[in-house]
Amino acid sequence: MRAALSSVVVLAIACGSGNPNGSGGTGGGAQVALHLATTGDGLIRGAGNDCRGACTTPLATGSQLQLQAVPDAGATFTGWSGACAGTGSCQLTLNAETSVAATFARQAPPSGSHRLTVIVEGSGRVVSSPPGIDCDSATCSSDFPDGTTVSLASSASANSSFAGWGGGCSGPGTCAIALRADAQVFAHFDPTLPQQGHLIVSTAGPGRVTGGGIDCGNGATTCDVTFPAGNPTVTLTAMPAADARFLGWGGACSGASATCSIAVRGEVRVSASFGAAVQTLFANDGSTSTNALAINSKDVFFVRSLSDGASTWAVPKSGGAARRVSSSVGVEMVADDAFLYFVSSGTVGGQSVFSVPVGGGTASTIFSVAGHPIGNLVLDNGALFFPVLQTLSEPGSIHRMENRVDRVLAAGQPANAGLAVDSGSVYFTYVSLNGSDRGIKRMDKSGGPVTTLVTADAVPITLRADFRNVYYRDDNGVIFALNKDGSGRHVVSGNAGRAFRIDFDVNASVVWWMWTGPNSDPHGLFRGNADGSGFTAVDTASDNDWAGPLVDDTAVYYWHQGALVKRLK
Repeated sequence: MRAALSSVVVLAIACGSGNPNGSGGTGGGAQVALHLATTGDGLIRGAGNDCRGACTTPLATGSQLQLQAVPDAGATFTGWSGACAGTGSCQLTLNAETSVAATFARQAPPSGSHRLTVIVEGSGRVVSSPPGIDCDSATCSSDFPDGTTVSLASSASANSSFAGWGGGCSGPGTCAIALRADAQVFAHFDPTLPQQGHLIVSTAGPGRVTGGGIDCGNGATTCDVTFPAGNPTVTLTAMPAADARFLGWGGACSGASATCSIAVRGEVRVSASFGAAVQTLFANDGSTSTNALAINSKDVFFVRSLSDGASTWAVPKSGGAARRVSSSVGVEMVADDAFLYFVSSGTVGGQSVFSVPVGGGTASTIFSVAGHPIGNLVLDNGALFFPVLQTLSEPGSIHRMENRVDRVLAAGQPANAGLAVDSGSVYFTYVSLNGSDRGIKRMDKSGGPVTTLVTADAVPITLRADFRNVYYRDDNGVIFALNKDGSGRHVVSGNAGRAFRIDFDVNASVVWWMWTGPNSDPHGLFRGNADGSGFTAVDTASDNDWAGPLVDDTAVYYWHQGALVKRLK
């Protein structure tokens, strides 16, 4: 670290090497010494490194130089002495040991102020608080009132690092100086060498990543490559195995595009995930029940009937061993990452809502109603919504539960089983006791007036909603999509004469459902777009043993012949 400089510089004289008379010229390798000195606030430029203070530089005999005197901010150059004279640039031919001095002058700080001078060594910038210093060159100065505490902040340029302070501050930490007199601070920046690149790739699932010397996954083991300094750009390509799909990147890459281009500086880690296009999460062992299904971000929940009775189980979406969650079961289930909620028998003639931790435990009753069934459960940002259905003697109601506290959003409603929630509204299906009035009603999620969104030709049973549409399945076995204002109704499910299970699901404005109609009809998993286009058979067979589905952003989960299947979208 460089120390503070005195304002009076003693000229250092060194003996030159080589012939003092310059014999041998530039081609003979003889050298002479050039002695430079500065007095005041400024530097000499033109003889290699800038010189501030006293400097001696050996140069080849016969070298021709043009020296410049560079004053600091607020200072002036007053003239040369030694081998140079005047105030202009100095032209020199070095045939012997030579001395040159430059003198600089500066006006005194205003009365009651002190001058802070910052000298930047290397490539970087120093800024003061309060403002006054903003220095990314050799030297900057500013005057501050007596007693002012000035804080200096350093920032290194590209390919350099801050090494520390000198003069009025020291060390690599912060610099704060209380000005009781003129002061000088050095900020030293060291050049940094370009980092060597180290690319590490990992894969999960049936797939392979190649590019830039990497060949990793599916038996290939080159997953670690080192590059020379220079920040090379590498393009990686993800290639799924047969009957598999690429699920997405992690680490320095992101998204699900098949390629990723990255600059490799230092250590860079990338991961790639692949999944089987079709995977059996739980095989048919004769114990499974297809009456209830739920998913959260990690697991699929389902019901089994064993020798000790019916119970609720979970299996990871990625595959693996199933675990028992609860010895209780429900006909309607929904889950988040903390709890599984389900509807089961409760008070006399009615039903209850239960909760159990997804990791397993004893189920707790969180809501009960006498004489009424309970419809679809919907989770939305920690709130649980559900309808209490009307009976021949009493109307139903719409409920919202948060933190185990139940709130009736709407009472006295002809509620049917279907319920859906979007960002602002609750939608529920209804039918009058004589069946003549049926459709979908709507209200704000926080409560308020209930309005009719649409009346229907047949009784709506199952209801879904996304950011754009409301979807329902009626008791004729038809799925419809309509706008949030009730207009623009489209038939999504194709031929209205085909019957299928009550459940369906929606993701990204694509509807997924099961056909389980007459033997002459195709059976299995189908999908269609919200606008009525794209009717597609996804997985079909001649049997009639299908149930589900539920859908997330990457896959569809459903039952076929008693086995729980995951199919990537």
